[in-house]
Amino acid sequence: MYRLMIVDDEYEIRNGLRSYFPWDHVGFEVAADFGSAAEALAYLREQPVDAVMTDVRMPDMDGLEMIRAIRRRGLNMPIVVVSGYREFDYAQQAMACGVRHYVVKPTRTQNLIDVFTQVRKELDEAAAPLRSAQPERQGADGADVVRRIQQYIAIHVQDATLASIADYVRMNPYYLSSFYHQQTGEKLSDYLFGVRMQRAGQLLRETDERIAQIAQEVGYTTSNSFSRGFSQYYGMTPREYRTMNGEVKR
Repeated sequence: MYRLMIVDDEYEIRNGLRSYFPWDHVGFEVAADFGSAAEALAYLREQPVDAVMTDVRMPDMDGLEMIRAIRRRGLNMPIVVVSGYREFDYAQQAMACGVRHYVVKPTRTQNLIDVFTQVRKELDEAAAPLRSAQPERQGADGADVVRRIQQYIAIHVQDATLASIADYVRMNPYYLSSFYHQQTGEKLSDYLFGVRMQRAGQLLRETDERIAQIAQEVGYTTSNSFSRGFSQYYGMTPREYRTMNGEVKR
């Protein structure tokens, strides 16, 4: 399954898309959904996705600004723009950012099925030439690449991204995710998340740094997103973890 992120400031639309659209039938899973572009960009810094579906008009930052920010980071995943605005200017600006799919609200289920079937085909085709163009990197060579990936993450835990890791090992980001999973049986995003949480646990145990500072040191832009991730990993909040492992520091 390819990982999809949905960005739309209307909760009913996000919830409907996430809960009722047959994503598994077109080869996708909704990895995350957000009501603001800023939250979505923060998530992309921490977790890779294969495709993005976004509205245009949002209160803090519009979808086109978000798309430009994504492209500046070197992320070239397919992006589907869904908007209630028919102005040709929006479509032109989206296409200038490499967006090939622009859907006008309200859209029918079959229309979205057709669009994401095409997006999946694009992702499949991008991965297939890469596999044929690059050596399979099995055995010792594959193990060496995995080791280099893990070393890079250990050193760059604060700012490691799918794009930066791929650049370091000279792989396409799409191929890198599937390669790492084939080699280790673990998703690269899960490994990165685990390293960040283990480092956070160490800092909570061994230093008196504020929780907000620790969040930044392990790659999170907000304390709230860090606390959610930490609670998911450890089953308790960072403050509870610090209490259980010694005197609460500040």
